[in-house]
Amino acid sequence: MNLNVRMAIVLVMFNVIVFGQNHRDFNGAITSQPAQRWEEAMLTGNGNMGAMMYGNPVNETIVINHCQLFLTLGTKEFVQDLSGAMPEIKKAALDAGRDGPAVVHEMMREMSGQKIKWTDPFHPAFTFHIDADNQNGAITDYQLSEDFTNGELCASWKNEEGKWLRKMFISRTDNVVVMEISGPKGKVGGSFSMKMGHELIDVDMHTSNGEIASHVTYVNGKGGYDNLVRIIPAGGIMSSDGNAIKVKGADKLTILMQVEPWRAPLPETQSEVWAFSPKHPDFINGYSKNKLEAIAKNLDKLAVDYNSLFASHALVHNDLFSRVRLKLDNGSEKQITTQEMLKKAAQDGSLSPALVEKLYDACRYLIICSTGTNPANLQGIWTGTWQPEWSGDYTLDSNIQLEIQSLMSCNMTELMESYFRLIESWLVDSRLNAQKLFGCRGIVSNPRASNTNLFIHWGRWPGEQSIGTMGWMLHFFYDYYRFTGDKDFLKNRVVPILKENVLFYEDLLKDTEDENGKYTFWISYSPEQDHLLYANSTFDISVLKSVLSNLIQACEILDIEAENIPEWTAMLNKLPDYQINDKGELKEWAYEGTQENYNQRHHSHLLPLYQFCEFDKESDPVLWAASEKAFEGKEKGFLNNWKNPDSNHITHGLMNQAQCAARLRRADVVNEVLSRLVCKKYVYPSFMISYWPDNKGYGFDPVGTIPDVINNSLIFAWDGKLDILPALPEGWEKGSLEKVLLRGQLQVEELKWDVKKEQVNLKITSKVEQAIEVHLPKRFKKIVINGKTYSHSSEKLMLKL
Repeated sequence: MNLNVRMAIVLVMFNVIVFGQNHRDFNGAITSQPAQRWEEAMLTGNGNMGAMMYGNPVNETIVINHCQLFLTLGTKEFVQDLSGAMPEIKKAALDAGRDGPAVVHEMMREMSGQKIKWTDPFHPAFTFHIDADNQNGAITDYQLSEDFTNGELCASWKNEEGKWLRKMFISRTDNVVVMEISGPKGKVGGSFSMKMGHELIDVDMHTSNGEIASHVTYVNGKGGYDNLVRIIPAGGIMSSDGNAIKVKGADKLTILMQVEPWRAPLPETQSEVWAFSPKHPDFINGYSKNKLEAIAKNLDKLAVDYNSLFASHALVHNDLFSRVRLKLDNGSEKQITTQEMLKKAAQDGSLSPALVEKLYDACRYLIICSTGTNPANLQGIWTGTWQPEWSGDYTLDSNIQLEIQSLMSCNMTELMESYFRLIESWLVDSRLNAQKLFGCRGIVSNPRASNTNLFIHWGRWPGEQSIGTMGWMLHFFYDYYRFTGDKDFLKNRVVPILKENVLFYEDLLKDTEDENGKYTFWISYSPEQDHLLYANSTFDISVLKSVLSNLIQACEILDIEAENIPEWTAMLNKLPDYQINDKGELKEWAYEGTQENYNQRHHSHLLPLYQFCEFDKESDPVLWAASEKAFEGKEKGFLNNWKNPDSNHITHGLMNQAQCAARLRRADVVNEVLSRLVCKKYVYPSFMISYWPDNKGYGFDPVGTIPDVINNSLIFAWDGKLDILPALPEGWEKGSLEKVLLRGQLQVEELKWDVKKEQVNLKITSKVEQAIEVHLPKRFKKIVINGKTYSHSSEKLMLKL
């Protein structure tokens, strides 16, 4: 089928939303009320640029974002050189035993005078304002929508003049924001302007010939970015008025927008990277790379036709979106708008299957929109403020891991490249961190990053102890191999980076063995237990165990590094054993005399359970039972304790809770967490999710994680074992899941279940020949796998693929 035919089909498939949209046939978000603030805006993106549409027919605002825009604050990015003092610090910490990390914290603060340095914040590129003509009389039939299948936003309404429509998308094929405004013939028009402003940017803006262009320079250096808006009317009269474009009497308008960042080169003599002002003597005088001419040339090449630009984009977007499918028996609720669905859930205090299905699709949509050159940050790819929560950066002790969590199981493995490139771009900084701060070889990461990953975000809080973030991030490199079986990637990108991380630990843990021959983690941290600093956090032990185990397995698969495997195996054997307290709970610190603090949002000591999957109920029933007990403690102390809203309501903790619940086959908690998100009003009309209840804050952690939690609750594979419907919530009585990927190079062609009929049907394929141990769901009497029926005479069977 040629491209033109395919485009024609796409235009039919993805028909423009018209008045009286059939909600049953529309897969997206719809509201009948104009969004009043940027947090309530409908969202679209192509992974590089994002857009937020809000306002009303008379005055509408489009916020344009770019994934690489982090405002240079001017913080001196200089890693403290404490390498010479590390032997002294290490001795004092080892002498202190259990309290070694507390000693490290005080000594490092005293020696360095370090004060916390904030990361450069994510910020909007500009806002595009529409002050419309001919919007007289009452507004009726208003509708604002976001189409998950193709990334199109539409605002439609009627007034005494007639019918009006504003629609837009951001092309994945042409990397341009495309908007069309239409209405009664000869009456489309208004004033169109670009606005931005902050004390740390210099803006050179000019308007001419239907274009608004701005060249933006960061006051504190590192470059800036360029914006161009081009307005193309069909008929009518166009003129300039200051920094605005005015149009009168057009039939319709096509608007193209693009943002391009530019970076200033670093002085050749600079041995370490830091932010510097254009007034700094090391700044190259007069350097200001302007990309506006290149942007204009790119726009010149594009067809000025919304439909043709949309068709090529929609093919690519929909290919990603349509790869997997969740269907639940959702009755008639699809006939109402998503706005009404969310309102009904909050009123009823319950989560319907229809809303689960919508939430699953919405999160995948937002993930696609946010993933391009970079992976999603704390804001995804959207912000309407220059001061987002936690800088809207990459927070590395749980958040970035949540933001990418669903990419592989949702069959979008190629989007992981953005994550891999980002981590690899930090390697130069990470080597400097290890060398200067700790006197070690290898790599170690700052706990947070945006324009830099240099280890500077510590001071009054024990961020200098967060040595495990790099290893946790590297888990996803090897996990990519588990899903895909890509041995070239394993050899060229996984093994080298794991080896560098192991080098850091070789030096850090040298000569720390106790009387039992086990390492002592004298620098250690359990995120984000600010007031409990003990040696041997379960988090740190499990991270290094994961790094070493994955490195050894990778080298054995590739038949390389035979001379180093014994050394790495010896390191693995020297790791402290996890400990279980007198209540039978997995301890957060593997050291005698430590206490638990369950009233805290992180679930770091359960990483061996839910992230690294070191053990299961059959392979280690003792650790499994201890994890269950620890989870119950977190459930009581975190999930059900609402006295500390800043901690216990926050969504990344809820997501950790759901991840653990799916692994522990606790369907009740999976359902509770998902229900809480909608019943406590975390979900915005766009299905972006807030940090706290009642739509307070704006964060991507749950968006990036929810689809994976749902996938894992329905089917899960690890190390040659397969769980079918391990955590199926009550109410999901009948449904199907299609085309999700599982570890072990498996693909679920279709999983169907019917609780009332007690039937399960699974069609599953494998890229390689293998035997899988299948764990069968107890409540179902008839189980069909790849056409063969199994009676429930046992709880597991061996399946050859």
